[in-house]
Amino acid sequence: MKKQLLMMVILLGFLISTGFAQKNDYSSYKGYIDFGNLEEFETGEEVTEVLIEEHLIKMVAKLATKEEPELSSVLDGIKLIKVHTFEVSQNNASELSNRISEIDKALMNKGWDRIVRTKSKEEVTNVYILTNSEEKVEGLVVAGFEKDGDATFVNIVGDINLETIGELSNKFDIPSISDIHEKKESKESEKSSD
Repeated sequence: MKKQLLMMVILLGFLISTGFAQKNDYSSYKGYIDFGNLEEFETGEEVTEVLIEEHLIKMVAKLATKEEPELSSVLDGIKLIKVHTFEVSQNNASELSNRISEIDKALMNKGWDRIVRTKSKEEVTNVYILTNSEEKVEGLVVAGFEKDGDATFVNIVGDINLETIGELSNKFDIPSISDIHEKKESKESEKSSD
């Protein structure tokens, strides 16, 4: 517990010292997605924005090598972790639904695989991965909201190991991605049975 707390304090210190502004241009990476201006939806009191760039990820991976080698392995090859979470209100729910639909169309047109889709009157959540010709995952996107709850937009860029993505979700408290590997296997088995 003390080790995890120390890691989080160190990470927080790096984040504060470097600021939350994205310094590098990650748009050239295939796995990068621009969600557009999400600040217009941030009307509630609770807003969380996490932006961990490659240099910080490398520092955390290096610090974790001895104490938590699994975490270091998970972080190897990741270039960017971007998370936006904010409250959904009656004022922005319809617009958020439209934004998620726009993101869905854009990602599907760019060759991303939607591996999870949940839709009801109260909730919409989509999870996407982008694979290259070698079947390596280069990008992961989660876009979702729950009426009278939170909206979450996540983009992880780089070489992503689906075998260990749940570990990344647990360490950085990233919602909605812990079941990705199971969903991907389920989708692949459905394709092979057709």
